[in-house]
Amino acid sequence: MKIPLEWLKEYVTIRLKPSVLAQRLTMAGLEVVGIEEVGNETVFDLEITPNRADCLSIIGVAREVAAITGERLKRPTIQSLKQGNRKSSRPPPPATEPAQSLLARECRETLVSRHSRPLVIKIEDPSGCARYVGRLISDVRVEPSPAWMQQRLLACGIRPIHNVVDVTNYVLLEYGQPLHAFDAKLLEENRIVVRQARLGESITTLDGIRRVLDAQTLVIADGKKPVAIAGIMGGQDSAVFESTTEVLLESALFDPVSVRRMSRALGIASESSYRFERGVDPGGVELASRRAADLIGQLARGNEAFVADVGKKPAAQKPIALDARRIEKWLGVAVAIPTVRTSLARLGCRVASSGSDNRLAVYPPSFRLDLKSDSDLCEELARLIGYEHIPGNIPTRPLSFDRQAALNFSRTQSLRCFCASLGLVEAMSFTLLSEQDLKRCGFFSEKAVRLANPLSQDHAYLRPSLLMGLLQAVRRNLTQGVEGVRLFEVGNTAEAQSLEQPRLGIILSGKWSRDWNQNIDGDFFRLKGLVESLLSRLCAGIVKFESTALAWASSAEAAHVKLNDQVIGVIGKVSSPIQESLDLEKPVWFAELSVAQMIGFARSVPSVSAPAVIPALKRDLSILLDGKTLYEQVEAAIWKGGSPLICQAKLVDRYTAEPVPAGKASLTFSIEYRHPERTLTAAEVETVHSRITETLRAECGAVLR
Repeated sequence: MKIPLEWLKEYVTIRLKPSVLAQRLTMAGLEVVGIEEVGNETVFDLEITPNRADCLSIIGVAREVAAITGERLKRPTIQSLKQGNRKSSRPPPPATEPAQSLLARECRETLVSRHSRPLVIKIEDPSGCARYVGRLISDVRVEPSPAWMQQRLLACGIRPIHNVVDVTNYVLLEYGQPLHAFDAKLLEENRIVVRQARLGESITTLDGIRRVLDAQTLVIADGKKPVAIAGIMGGQDSAVFESTTEVLLESALFDPVSVRRMSRALGIASESSYRFERGVDPGGVELASRRAADLIGQLARGNEAFVADVGKKPAAQKPIALDARRIEKWLGVAVAIPTVRTSLARLGCRVASSGSDNRLAVYPPSFRLDLKSDSDLCEELARLIGYEHIPGNIPTRPLSFDRQAALNFSRTQSLRCFCASLGLVEAMSFTLLSEQDLKRCGFFSEKAVRLANPLSQDHAYLRPSLLMGLLQAVRRNLTQGVEGVRLFEVGNTAEAQSLEQPRLGIILSGKWSRDWNQNIDGDFFRLKGLVESLLSRLCAGIVKFESTALAWASSAEAAHVKLNDQVIGVIGKVSSPIQESLDLEKPVWFAELSVAQMIGFARSVPSVSAPAVIPALKRDLSILLDGKTLYEQVEAAIWKGGSPLICQAKLVDRYTAEPVPAGKASLTFSIEYRHPERTLTAAEVETVHSRITETLRAECGAVLR
């Protein structure tokens, strides 16, 4: 925000050099990012944090300077418009006042109508507009504003228009309260209604663009049509021009969330919306209206004809309990109670005792919407003391230690390390995605978690799976010429009616290995082997894969991953429609596992086996069986028949072409036998081998080839 130094000096005495003042403001939290000369005037460029909406005005910054330096805050003297036909060529002199007494004095005065046909003002949506002050000013002469006002507006980056509009912008910069002026004679039915837009309504805003409004847009309407988008921009049909003689001056309190949503949806950003989005002073709505009316009386010779104040008056701020003994714990430095009282009073707070000498009840001023708790007050004390004057201390309070959380973190890190050791590269994808991404991968948007106020429709949902982000990573890598992609990600996913869950996603596409003597592609079995290696290394239990149907996977290559008969994840080949929608020419395989369940089955002691001393004896076994027989059934039969001497059974070939009969499959296994204490004889191995064959015949219908 641009702050002309000479304008600032009208509200607070400044005895510091500009460079010193800039440094003091920066250390107090109002960063001065630049000092420039505009004409013959020094202008500060301030970076205002979102929580300090009270500093989006000249008086707000002056209030901070007064609090930092101990000077008194001065406000403009606001005169009544009864006199009429007043004109000023220079800014009115300010009146000196203690900062903490201003709000009480300003809110006591109430104005009444002095017009035979008062304008009807109605709020139909009190949640979007809590208060609306309308002032009808007659006998207005619209002409260029005086040079002093034009110079100040230009120094702040605002183009002068004419005296009425310039006054609204001037008071916006001065008080931080957005205002708007309507040509009162152009308002249909002598009426103002604050309501939601109706179906099919539109408005041509002051920037010349015609905008179609939805039912969630709050508008200021006359008796027939919208004349402004509440808190954002007025309409051309009711704008003030040189021919205007009656002005309706609007000063209102709009809901920040509503203004922010409308601004994003309509693509409009204005000085008004910038302030309403962050919250304006509820106690300054009527004051800013009186100030602007006074200036219009001076510069445009207007006379006040009617005033309407509709809606709720600002309620008193709730007190914040502050235990002075906690201040030292928060700041690391002791602060005397008289200093606490004086410092908070300089900020506009009212401080009262609360039961004991150490307990205070602090009533924040209406313009400090960010003061909610005792920690906020401690931060304010630190700002006024000066961070540079607070000594550095090592905290003495013991830190809590959650052993289970630390153990889970350690195991998650081990999971990452082991994935990397398997040849996978870690990826990090976006947590938010669009409805199109959800539907593309077969997820229902109704079951996904939608953000209440998304920044864009491309980032409207929390991801229910890691699949969408990893698919985009695969696409980017392949389009950049990478021949083989093998990625993993550990991240949170969310579904409706459930908490976020950490998951592990693994995705493969293209070449797995490219050496001079081998050229291996990634495939389902490569991914299945990675999952098996991961689970057998980190978890205790039996791993199984059970065929199933998945929305995102090909029907023939999709399975549940089970650990100790519990489903802990899924694995499969990404379906062709999804690949085509992303222009992926190479097949993609994906697996997703629950990290929480894996940690639940984690080994308490690492699993190790001593190297075998006795050599194993190998035998091959080729069988013919029905092609629909599950591999798990065949594997179980082999181990059942070969126990306890069998130590490994590995499928080395599966053949279904001729001369194998249709519907049949030929499987060849390499089986190893070993005795833990001695070398087996050929006769012992043949006996066990024959028993395996009989078990396969009995339980799987297998025929020896």
